[in-house]
Amino acid sequence: MHSKMQAKRGFTLIELLVVIAIIAILIALLLPAVQQAREAARRSTCKNNLKQLGLAMHNYHDTHRTFPPGAVWYGIGSAPENGRDANWGTTWVVQILPFMDQANLYNNYNMSLNARSANASSTDSVLRAKIPSLICPSQPGVDRSNLTQDFNGFSKITYAASVGAGSTMTRSDYTNPNRRGFFSAVAQNGAKIRDVTDGSSNSIMLSEIVVGISTGDDKGAWGWCTGALFAGRNNNGILTPNAKVYDATPYSANNTSDNNFNRRNNPDRTGTLSGQAARSFHVGGVHATMGDGAVRFLSENIDQNTYLNLLSISDGNVIGEF
Repeated sequence: MHSKMQAKRGFTLIELLVVIAIIAILIALLLPAVQQAREAARRSTCKNNLKQLGLAMHNYHDTHRTFPPGAVWYGIGSAPENGRDANWGTTWVVQILPFMDQANLYNNYNMSLNARSANASSTDSVLRAKIPSLICPSQPGVDRSNLTQDFNGFSKITYAASVGAGSTMTRSDYTNPNRRGFFSAVAQNGAKIRDVTDGSSNSIMLSEIVVGISTGDDKGAWGWCTGALFAGRNNNGILTPNAKVYDATPYSANNTSDNNFNRRNNPDRTGTLSGQAARSFHVGGVHATMGDGAVRFLSENIDQNTYLNLLSISDGNVIGEF
């Protein structure tokens, strides 16, 4: 006699649906944690990038007894308060390339050429180079973003040097001790440590900026005189971190649909009262490298006067906790 095998019972449709629903709930609960972990890693990388940039600045200072100039003008006489003048040449970023393990780029840069005269030369390929350590991983689109007006194209970065509590291209802000920062384009100057009378740990040297992907937007263009500089003021007001006012830069996208952190510019602000704000894609504020090389996180809710005092290197206001 043959024994009958008892049929095995399978899952019902309802049971399968319940299992799928439980898995979906678990995934929904897990995704925010994964995203937070990824952003924490990106923030850590960004902070380290600024730390290494600060070290490069100090190595430059140890070699040359001064920080690099914000930019250099190749014309005759004083540099103009005009961020679109064709005679602008090298920038602070170019100057510190050898101190960032980028000696090959630096050696291929032709210092005798104006920045916008680099077409069809080895310098042109340098200006279009992407430098990963100068790009915050939290900010999208930088790898496909270039400034191409009037020349073949400048690559962009997401870190910038402070011109102080004034605007970018206003000479009187540089000569005013209450507004002067570490760097200046219009004065073709970089400060010396001895100039930082407020104390290097109380003065902001570098920070993050948010760049636009438009080819007509110069924010972050590291080979151009104003691209990698940020300021405390422009014609729209005081530019605290992640400021909800427009930037004002020489080459302006004027893209009214680009509202992310109000990255839009006033159209082509070539004269005085120009400037871009310190901004980031991190929630709540921006990373900043202080004059002593320490990296701190600045809240976007920081008091305006406190922030301007931190941007100035010699206004006599020593800030403690902020």
